[in-house]
Amino acid sequence: MERIIKHIGIIGMMILSCFSTKAQVILSLDEVVEIARTENLSARKAFVSQKNAYWNWQIHRSNLKPQLKLDTQITDFSKGVTPVSQEDGSIAIKTINQNSSNANLSLLQPLPFIGAEVFMSSYLYRFDNFSSKTHSYSSQPLEVGIQLPIFRFNQLKWDKRIEPVLYVESQKEYDRNLEMSAYVAVDMFFRNLSDRHEWTMANANMEMNTELYRITEERFNQGQISKDELLQVKLMQVNAKKSLKAAQVRMENSALQLLTHLSLGEIDNFQPSIPPSIPNVEIVSEEAIKYALEHNPESLAFKRRLLEADQEVARVKGATGVNGSVFATVGYGSNFDELPQWNEDLNQHASVQVGLSIPIIDWGRTYAARKQASMKKELEETSVLQEQIDFEKEIISLVNVVDMLKENIEVVKEAEMIAQERYEIAYKRYMAGDLSVLELNMAQSEKDFASRDLLSAKGSFWVNYHRLRMITLYDFVNQKALVTQINTEL
Repeated sequence: MERIIKHIGIIGMMILSCFSTKAQVILSLDEVVEIARTENLSARKAFVSQKNAYWNWQIHRSNLKPQLKLDTQITDFSKGVTPVSQEDGSIAIKTINQNSSNANLSLLQPLPFIGAEVFMSSYLYRFDNFSSKTHSYSSQPLEVGIQLPIFRFNQLKWDKRIEPVLYVESQKEYDRNLEMSAYVAVDMFFRNLSDRHEWTMANANMEMNTELYRITEERFNQGQISKDELLQVKLMQVNAKKSLKAAQVRMENSALQLLTHLSLGEIDNFQPSIPPSIPNVEIVSEEAIKYALEHNPESLAFKRRLLEADQEVARVKGATGVNGSVFATVGYGSNFDELPQWNEDLNQHASVQVGLSIPIIDWGRTYAARKQASMKKELEETSVLQEQIDFEKEIISLVNVVDMLKENIEVVKEAEMIAQERYEIAYKRYMAGDLSVLELNMAQSEKDFASRDLLSAKGSFWVNYHRLRMITLYDFVNQKALVTQINTEL
């Protein structure tokens, strides 16, 4: 219900912006995250990719089930002359005027565990000779057979092991793509907040320096200060004006990037809302790693890559060395003149074909190919192991960074308050003529740096938190997994 209410609010905001693009639209961090996960083009792209994986999974499921198909040749008409071989070996030119047609209904069932395919079919053939005005039929009402590879690579067996992993991985990839979109949006959100903060400070400094120059000019005219000090204040005013213009351009550009990412290009007047507080969340590295291994598609990708390495070894073994096949059929068939006679005088028929391919001399090619596949598998296992270690290290590092930033924000907040108070005192002292312009300029720089540092610390916390959320697919604030339920039962 809460999510539905959020969606209604977001849609209402977008409708309002279409009618009045000049009205100011305020977006909180939570709203930006929700839009990035549900409404924008990145989320749509992730959804389409997930649906593509779903239909690929349906194809795999259908490959394991019985297949019923009808193959038919409706007509094969011939009229003219053609050479015909005679019993004595001679060739006679005959005039023909004939047609044939056939239909074959077959039911096939793959057996993935042995790589075989069993089938059952029913066949009917009709031949018409228009020259003699005769026709005849032949049929095989029932034929059952099996095609069994020997020592060959079993693709269906490996598909049955790999495809479920690949499907679940793709679904988790969808969840991660949504969180990645949110992570990018959070980074853009705080970049715009930082640019707006720079613009606000530049605007305040511009107003302050304009007033300061007015007062300094009065003092100069009264002979209280030197021209050097007046020029220094004038330079501060010019630099403040230049900084204001640059800050405005950066602010507008970062706002455009964020709104474009959120697919909210219709909004003109946009205002981000600073999160009121930092959540008091405790994150344990071991739990974060557990969530990541459970939810992140990378953990499944590691498993899939190892399976694919084993599959490649099996493929090479199946393509080299001894291999063969068995093809066997048994059924009933007959020839007749009229269709109602199709089940009369049925004759049983059977066939068995067994073939083997045995390399005698290959100059070590089989051994070399198998060793090469084995080495590739070992290399992939080493790569996966290293990536697993790096994966867990990144999580531990992110947890440490998030904890450190959460603790440092209070310290930075205190430093910002001190710097602000010191600047106010310095400004009053300068106005009273008790402080030089250089000391006032230093106090202003320290105030701006402290204010900038506080917002940067808050932004770094949220950006790193959402990166950790993207990797673990777990919301540590609300204590819930950010994954969809998947059913892979066949």
